[in-house]
Amino acid sequence: MKLSTFFATVAVAFADIVADDVCVSNGQEVSCDAASTQPIVRSGRPEVDRELNQERRYSDLKAMAEKLWKKNGLDGDDAFDERKYWAYGCHCYLLGDRPMTEMGMGRPKDALDTKCKAYKECQRCVRKNHGDECIGEFVAYMWKWTNKKGTFVGQNEAGSCPRELFECDKKFVYDMLAEKDVFDNQYHAFWSGGEGKPHFDNRDPEQCFSHGGVPVEHQCCGGHDQPFFWMNKNKNTCCATQDGKSGNVKASGFSCPHGEF
Repeated sequence: MKLSTFFATVAVAFADIVADDVCVSNGQEVSCDAASTQPIVRSGRPEVDRELNQERRYSDLKAMAEKLWKKNGLDGDDAFDERKYWAYGCHCYLLGDRPMTEMGMGRPKDALDTKCKAYKECQRCVRKNHGDECIGEFVAYMWKWTNKKGTFVGQNEAGSCPRELFECDKKFVYDMLAEKDVFDNQYHAFWSGGEGKPHFDNRDPEQCFSHGGVPVEHQCCGGHDQPFFWMNKNKNTCCATQDGKSGNVKASGFSCPHGEF
């Protein structure tokens, strides 16, 4: 996807910040009582359908980020700018054929890039849990910002494919906000380079290199009504929640009160 097309796409659905306590699904305001809260999976013509769903899912993700930035007093020149955070580092690259789920490579360049890597890993765990068609490009979810709780709330059933995708996206916008000041032009796909400095290319294995070492066994921990984490089993354990429907990452050797997940 060309840069101009990408940035035009994410601006389609919402001209203003989404209002509080308004439900949104598939890039549009909807009734919170709407019955269409089941996964929207397109098939038959995947190339065309993927393009349509990218537009709508990008709009949801962008709308949540804009909302969160605004809720934290960031607007005007400080408002959320997808041009910064979605074409950055080795993992914050939401362009291409499967932009929301396609994994990056190598070690993250900084804390912001690390959060993007975690986002892609969360999506991978959802796909592993529900099947290959449960990806952000194919499936829509319903969400809203609720004043009562002061956060985003997913409207789909806990444990469903769309709900778990929502939980990944929710965590991602909070993570981007937490690490926004880490942003460095030298790692941007289009703003890097100049004045004798090299242009950053996340496809270059010399710039996005792996640290090597012994392969590590991982496990997906979380899900249901919270985000997934791609957990290093050598360092951590996944403790089951009290209801046994999800898990929390704890340090290896921690005694899980409800057993391991």
